[in-house]
Amino acid sequence: MKKILILGANGGIGRNLVDYFFERRAEYDIELLTADLESCRFIENRSQYYHVDIRKKEDFEVLPKNIYCVIDLATTMPARMVGFDPQKYIDTNISGTCNLLEYCRVNNVNRVLFAQTFGDILKKTESNPILLPDMTPDLDYNDTKSFYIATMCTAVDCVKYYHSIYNMRTFIFRLPTIYSWHNKVYCENGVITKQAWKILIDQAEKGEDIHVWGDPNRAKDMVYVKDLCQEFYRACFVERDYGFYNIGTGVGIKLLDQIKGIIEVFGGEKKSQILFSPEKPNAPQYIMNIDNARAELGYEPQYDYISMLHDMKKEREINKFE
Repeated sequence: MKKILILGANGGIGRNLVDYFFERRAEYDIELLTADLESCRFIENRSQYYHVDIRKKEDFEVLPKNIYCVIDLATTMPARMVGFDPQKYIDTNISGTCNLLEYCRVNNVNRVLFAQTFGDILKKTESNPILLPDMTPDLDYNDTKSFYIATMCTAVDCVKYYHSIYNMRTFIFRLPTIYSWHNKVYCENGVITKQAWKILIDQAEKGEDIHVWGDPNRAKDMVYVKDLCQEFYRACFVERDYGFYNIGTGVGIKLLDQIKGIIEVFGGEKKSQILFSPEKPNAPQYIMNIDNARAELGYEPQYDYISMLHDMKKEREINKFE
């Protein structure tokens, strides 16, 4: 039996990972363990839950010692922070990661999977939207998220250190925006707000006019959480010692096509009219290169943009996480 521990299991991505691994537990005889600052019925019905604050080294003492794999999603991020408290980033993303790595080292955990933000290389996309897994970080310090990103880069360096010095099997993933239906609080620049894509869905459902800001041809990789789950799952069992991968589909969807898709899937009888506002700021553009994930993990995305929207709509209706 392989014990797999998901840290940060009660987040939007974490709950989906719990669901994905639970449904496939028989394939590798998985015993699923979860940890977070708080739980929910969905998690506790599918795993053995532990209350763990990774900032406190002593909290790891409640965990079993014979863990096969640890998946670390337990980070402090701007999307969940009201205001700005830099110490929280340091305490969780750096000190907490070090506490986790020590737990893994002492207990001979077979492998660690770590989720990194793609914000460390996003600046490069203005010259070329294709992002490669082996790109070196190049932070944009005019970005209000750059302090958070810096702490995540330090955490990645710590993970790499433990791999190099202690031969800890390590798999690091760069995450762009990951799409999933959830009702978690979302913040921009420290203020609670509604995600732009949810606003577009509201407008489509009401048949309101939708404005395309900036260049309508800028494209980005629209990654569904269930494809992320597949890539993580494959990394848990692959016979390799190390990997640094992008989470993505390898395909860019133009902003105009994103909006057309939302109208197609979520629109009612009255269809929204698309208006253009070229004077507004451009949307981000990026495409995640996934060649090495395909070659080394056997990963192949299962959701294109439209099928993702249909599945998100279904997930909203069944509301299984609440």
